[in-house]
Amino acid sequence: MMGLNICLFIVNLMYITFCSSVSVNESINDIKINENFLSNQKYHHYQELADLFKNLVSRYPNLARLHSIGKSSENRDLLVLEISENVSNRKLAEPMMKFVANMHGDETVGRQLMVFLAQYLLQNYGTDNRVTTIVNSTDIFIMPSMNPDGFEESWEGNCNSRDNYIGRNNAHGVDLNRDFPDQFIDAFNNSNGLPAKQNETLALMTWIVSNPFVLSANLHGGAVVASYPYDDSASGLDCCAESPTPDNDVFRHLASVYANAHPFMKTGVACPLDTFENGITNGALWYEVKGGMQDFNYVHSNCFEVTFELSCCKYPNASNMSYEWSNNKESLLSFMEAVHMGIKGVVMNHDGAGIQAAQIVIEGINHIVTTTNHGEYWRLLVPGNYQVVVTAWGYKPSNATPVTVVEGQVSWKNFTLELDSSHSDVNLNNQVEIIFHPKMDENGFATPTTFKHHSNEELKEEMNALSTNYPSITRLYSVGTSVEGHDLLVLEVSDNPGVHEPGEPEFKYVANMHGNEVVGREMLLLLLKYLCENYGTHPQVTNLINTTRIHIMPTMNPDGYQRAQEDIFLKLFIQLD
Repeated sequence: MMGLNICLFIVNLMYITFCSSVSVNESINDIKINENFLSNQKYHHYQELADLFKNLVSRYPNLARLHSIGKSSENRDLLVLEISENVSNRKLAEPMMKFVANMHGDETVGRQLMVFLAQYLLQNYGTDNRVTTIVNSTDIFIMPSMNPDGFEESWEGNCNSRDNYIGRNNAHGVDLNRDFPDQFIDAFNNSNGLPAKQNETLALMTWIVSNPFVLSANLHGGAVVASYPYDDSASGLDCCAESPTPDNDVFRHLASVYANAHPFMKTGVACPLDTFENGITNGALWYEVKGGMQDFNYVHSNCFEVTFELSCCKYPNASNMSYEWSNNKESLLSFMEAVHMGIKGVVMNHDGAGIQAAQIVIEGINHIVTTTNHGEYWRLLVPGNYQVVVTAWGYKPSNATPVTVVEGQVSWKNFTLELDSSHSDVNLNNQVEIIFHPKMDENGFATPTTFKHHSNEELKEEMNALSTNYPSITRLYSVGTSVEGHDLLVLEVSDNPGVHEPGEPEFKYVANMHGNEVVGREMLLLLLKYLCENYGTHPQVTNLINTTRIHIMPTMNPDGYQRAQEDIFLKLFIQLD
């Protein structure tokens, strides 16, 4: 009898343990996937959206940070929520990616999905392994609405745009996805150089070129398809001719990542009259968009952007939003994970300092990405074998280096570049160069000086020569590129270039903001020459350089300068005289 009781006790104990285990596992599963934001299905209007994001930042201060990158035409903030493991301090080589939705104010599904996505990532961080990995390894920027003014003028339940595209366009009646500079048309059609741009467009352009974004999604509505660059071409056609980028394989892969995870997009026939093979299309093959944002990203920054059209109805009722979330959740997560493909690393000098604006060249692909101010780079590539060459101002190019890209992984590849001393004696000990010139000319220069207007190429050569000839007191770097791809070059002059010394003030000169105002441009080039040639011999110059970190940008608008003519300047000066 005692043996039977023992057996019954053991059986009961096993049953209780099993039930407890099931209960605990079910509880963990419940915690892991928190989608309570779906319980109240509604669209968040501007103030509600701002309040929600502020609340999320308050609840998750280490994971979320709220930005405004500019103002809309009606003075609403263009809000962006940044989400990352340590949101105030991006890790070295951690990629940045962005979502931009509601560019057309009446295309609203993407806007609300971004509200959901922000809450999903924050609420499930630390409990869901996949979400935690994404947030730990990626700096994510979520912009629910690029056109908050248009959204406020749009009508819920309206599947098509209102008359005169009210709501689709911004408050000034401009289609923001036709307002960006276009590589195939003349973007300079007014007297000030760059044509008048909308507030929203200028804010996005500045944000794009000022940050090292790697990957981007532009969320639209009115169809269900993934559309990749180019959106435009030089063909002059309205549609039906493919316009591939040099990275066509990468873009097709990125588009497929999203489409394949979407239950309807991947069919290619989600909306009446639409047929897209495997749910993806080249933009220009579908219809040409002149002045679009995704082409601007690729042409003028390191960022690869794909457009996702998410719903046949542009502004469906809010009751449909949980359905749209279920359709798009896996696609959104998979697309974020796709930022971790290809190769990445750091380009540095022999001291281990990162080299800014180094160019990452993939042999056989005519598209270059550049390094950040920390020397970081990210190069999206599909699986395969590649040859990589790295170049930078003042350094010898790297040897062609073979790299292999594997499916589902990002390969680390760092590069160390050697100084190019072919035109000067480089002081390897980084000691101050004291050069005693027996005689200065009447203008204070040690070498012959030609007073002339320098072309953009001549200006670049002069600045590069100064950097090469005076390596211990100069550092040449680029703060970005102009709309037409000219480097915005700055020459730093200091006794310890590249290093901010405690207590040492920093100073900058910027000239030629208006391309046809050229005197300052030439004066700054002469000033650079004067400072370099007089360092170590002229007490005032030497003291200035030893106690100040000086940054000089001779031209902020090289594109505008290129269009200005010297005879126009002469006529203006004669008139002024």
